Parts: sequence; structure tokens; C-alpha cells
Amino acid sequence: MNKFSANICVVVPSALAYTETFVQTHVDYLATAVSHLEYFPIDVAEEFPDQVSHDRLEQLKLRLRRAWHQYILNPIKTVHLMIFFRRNKINVVLAEFGGIGAAVLKACKKFKLPLVVHFHGADAYKHEMIDRFKHKYKEMFDYSAAIIAVSRHMAEQLIRLGAPREKVFYSSCGVDTNRFQRSSSLGAPMQVIAVGRFVEKKAPYLTILAFKKVLKRLPEARLVMVGAGVLHDICCKLIESLHIEDSVELKDILTHDQVAELMQQSRVFVQHSLVPVSGDREGTPVAILEAAASGLPVVSTKHAGIIDAVLHGKTGFLVDEGDIDAMADYIYQLLCNPELASKMGKNAREHISANFSMEHSIEKLRNILERCVGGTPRAVPEVVSDRTATLESKEKRRTYQR
Repeated sequence: MNKFSANICVVVPSALAYTETFVQTHVDYLATAVSHLEYFPIDVAEEFPDQVSHDRLEQLKLRLRRAWHQYILNPIKTVHLMIFFRRNKINVVLAEFGGIGAAVLKACKKFKLPLVVHFHGADAYKHEMIDRFKHKYKEMFDYSAAIIAVSRHMAEQLIRLGAPREKVFYSSCGVDTNRFQRSSSLGAPMQVIAVGRFVEKKAPYLTILAFKKVLKRLPEARLVMVGAGVLHDICCKLIESLHIEDSVELKDILTHDQVAELMQQSRVFVQHSLVPVSGDREGTPVAILEAAASGLPVVSTKHAGIIDAVLHGKTGFLVDEGDIDAMADYIYQLLCNPELASKMGKNAREHISANFSMEHSIEKLRNILERCVGGTPRAVPEVVSDRTATLESKEKRRTYQR
């Protein structure tokens, strides 16, 4: 990999979701010098959201907690951040998530440090977050040296939010292809796997409803769902009400090695992502990249960065959001045709290895950072141009018309 001698400060939220491993990889792989700063608040309102309470004492406690963070704790943390910059001779700051970029903006301005803001999903789409940070985002966009989007769809969204097009770079998350060996779809059982949080934008309940339709035609099929979240209990009750407990297994959070092993035992990966009322969207789901790296064909939706990762008809199938009939048909087709599943799985692994490997992702990110501190990267990162957006739109239309 390209040598890069700048001191990088990677700033992350105080609490990462268990699925946000892509942030940790930036800390682990961005050598030679990475300074990892935790526990910097996104925003007082984010840390302590509005709570519906008619108890005056509880309302007073909430106001006091917000005041403590806003007027005492946050200013102290900002000072400590600036001391951290000076002590570690930081040359460039990589802020993970838009809200974190807004939080460290003042300190970066103070030291005239290049700020690179890496957006990942809800921070670019969720209506509540955009409304809360819109003024801070504008100031941050004006100052930032670079804005990174993990999908082409997100890049266009950030431009719509006011980010200068020349500052916006598309750089997807990567996957360690060595960790996920290619599965043998020809010998794999009729098992479908889904990995991800049980949250609204991943719509696990629609995956279950689609699989119920598969079972009517293929009773021996099996679905394994890995993850946790607010919809987990609801999905349990849905499975019980549909009387498919013997065919659907819900597992809790598993390690990477355990997930990789389950993928080796499966024939198809499925994820029914959609846009909820909140406006939230996926970035480029890492679980889909890992499944494809495992040689599994992916059945998913025409949603945000998934369109970059899954080539319809070649590495898997994409359906419209909410179309459980089409999803069921494609799952059934792949389960009944192991040769097709194997061919698509082979194409999927090749696509991920060529375009979404960890090495490719980290090198691209390093080049962006190096460019921001005045270096000369070996490869020019992908700036999102009007021509790129137009060509991408045309390509999507051709794909969906097949």
C-alpha cells in the first residue's frame, strides 16, 4: 500500500452499533499513524432526545442534563480535543459520521486542520438529523477539505444538501475477502441467510413474509436471521403467527467468524432494505458485501448503495422496495437451481474482490486524506461529477429494464 506519513485523528461517536465495524477498520488499517479519539458527543439533543413526560421533576432533570453537556462538558471536551491535536501533531482529521464532523468543526478551524467528513447512512438521509444539523452541515461543508459518501446515491444526496460537488468523493466500505471463503452453492443446503440489525430500514418482517411465500412452494427451505434490534420481538411474534417456527431461526449477534461459517452453510443471502417514514437509508451494507465475498448470490432491493454492490441478473437479483412476491420468486429460483446460484455466487465474489475489497477501500480513503494534506496520491479518488451521475442513472435504467 501507499506510504502516508501524516498523523490522522479518527474521531468516532461514543457508542458504535455492533454492525459499524467499518469505522473500526479505518482505525485498524490507516497506518502509519492513527490517533483514535472516542467519547466526543454528537450533539446534546442526540445524547438526550426529547422524552414525553408530564413529571415536572423529570423534565427539570432532563433540562439540567442538557445544560451540563451543552455549557460545561462539551466545551471542556472541545478544549481537550484541541490539546490532543497539538500533543499528537495531527495533520488531518477524519470525522466518522456527519454529526461528528459538525462537533469537531470548531477545533479544526482553530488549528486550521483539514477536515474530512465520512458519511455512512442516517447522517445523510434521516429527516430528523438533517433538520437538526442543517446549519452546522452548511458551515462544515464550506470548511471541509473533503466529504466522503459510501454510495453514489449518497454522494448525490450530500450535494443536494449543499456539499460542493468538487469536494464530494465516492468511497465505499470494504470487506476482508480472505476472511470470507467462497461457499459451494452446489452442495449447500436450501438455506437462506439474512444478517443485520432488526430495524425499520432493513425491514426484517418483509424478509419473513417473502420467505413464507417460498415455503408454500418449497417446504424444506430454511431461513436463518442474525442480529438484534427493536423489531426482533415483533419478528418473533410474526414467525409464530405464521406458524413457521420450524423453518425460521432467529439468532442473536454473532462474531464475524460465526457469520462466515453460517454463510458457508447457505445458498442465498437476502435483505429487504427500504426507505422508512424517517427518511433513513442504507449506505452500502457491509453484510451484503460479506455475503457476496462468500460467494453467495444476493436477493435485495433497489435501494441506495445496494445498487452499487449487487449487479441485477449477474451477482444476484434486485426487486422494488416492498415487493415481497418478486423477492420470493427470486429466492425460490436460486434455491431450486444450485447451478445458477453457484454461477451468480462466483460472479459476486469476483465483483467484490475487484471493487469492494478492504485493500481497495483503505487505499482510496488514504489517497483522499493524503490529497487533503497536500500530498500526491498515486491514484486520483473518484470525485462525483455531473457526467458520472448521468451515466450512473442511465445504467440503472438499463439494468432495471432487463
